Amino acid sequence: MKRKKLPEGEEIHQTQSKKSSFSKSLSPGQNWKSKSMRIIPEEILRSNPEAFEHRVVFTAPWNNSWQLWLQGDKNCLFMIKEDWNEFVDDNLLASDDTLHFTHQGTMYFQVRIFKKDGKEILSAPLEVEPPHQEPTTVSASGGGRQSFAHVENPERYLLNPNNPYFEKTLTKTNTALYVSSPVVKKYELEFGPRNSSMHFLLPDGNKLEGFNKIYSGLHAFLGWANVCHKYNLKQGDTVVCEFELSGRVVTAVRVHFVTASNSASGRQTSRGRESFDHVESPERYLFNPNNPYFEKTLTKTNSVLYVSPPVIEKYGLKFGPHSSSIDFLLPDGSKMEGFTKSYSGLYGFLGWAAVCQKYNLKPGDTVVCEFELSRGVVSAVRVHFVN
Repeated sequence: MKRKKLPEGEEIHQTQSKKSSFSKSLSPGQNWKSKSMRIIPEEILRSNPEAFEHRVVFTAPWNNSWQLWLQGDKNCLFMIKEDWNEFVDDNLLASDDTLHFTHQGTMYFQVRIFKKDGKEILSAPLEVEPPHQEPTTVSASGGGRQSFAHVENPERYLLNPNNPYFEKTLTKTNTALYVSSPVVKKYELEFGPRNSSMHFLLPDGNKLEGFNKIYSGLHAFLGWANVCHKYNLKQGDTVVCEFELSGRVVTAVRVHFVTASNSASGRQTSRGRESFDHVESPERYLFNPNNPYFEKTLTKTNSVLYVSPPVIEKYGLKFGPHSSSIDFLLPDGSKMEGFTKSYSGLYGFLGWAAVCQKYNLKPGDTVVCEFELSRGVVSAVRVHFVN
């Protein structure tokens, strides 16, 4: 690849540190979104093979960061197209720009952008939104807790109603999950050391590792892009982020999904929780009108049928021991075995994926789940198809 001349100091750094630095600039016929621009150089891979298993993280001098997932193709390692294109767009790269990447450890790189005259860009392009704070317009709610106007009663999503929380509506760039200064001040939050580990606790009972960061004085958690990637979260989606604390120190963020379109109309749903008002007269589907029940609208991931805390509380439900057997009772009169599970305090039934597969249930399909009880303990779930 043809290299443009860098400032004198940069040439020396590059010469002395070939194994930890590389540059990218355009050759005739290329543009920044050409596939060849997304290649991780072979010399970098050889010198740091353990650093590039899944992803890389680029950090600019003004503390914006981008996480880019990797994929192999014909003995080359590429940054995936969508992530690289976002990086290009965010930085308004021109055809005569030069990028210089310096390996900082593991998957992390510092990226520096130089213009044609050798001048380095040291601040975000005007069109790039810098790390921003969450909305500060709040409405009063019980106990003086912080609430936001665009989600009605966000406390209903919390596993522990005493935990601090905030809402997040996804934007175009979601590399890090930022915690605004008003939220930190409101709950007197404290954070672990920079780069120390924390966890994202997810609605399906899984957890993903994250890391404490500070960007331009704002506390943030790196690893948020993994959550967005895993659940296919898009710009405009809204989540409620519940903090788990040790003392006042944040150790984990429990993520609750809120469907943005339903939030606007006051019909609160989430991919881990169920609403009660989007099926007209759901009781008409019940085999026994006295049985407890809830509605479930299928999402992309349906390996476990979760029972939200409000449903448990409403009916005073009890469950068998972890991994104990239950049955899914199906509309054709057959039944399939399931197992009671508890994931991070959320109850669910494993075996739900087999039900979805048997009946070819798809995202957007809705069912009414009727509980059959034995001495107050859930022993079976009777499934009724709505659409």
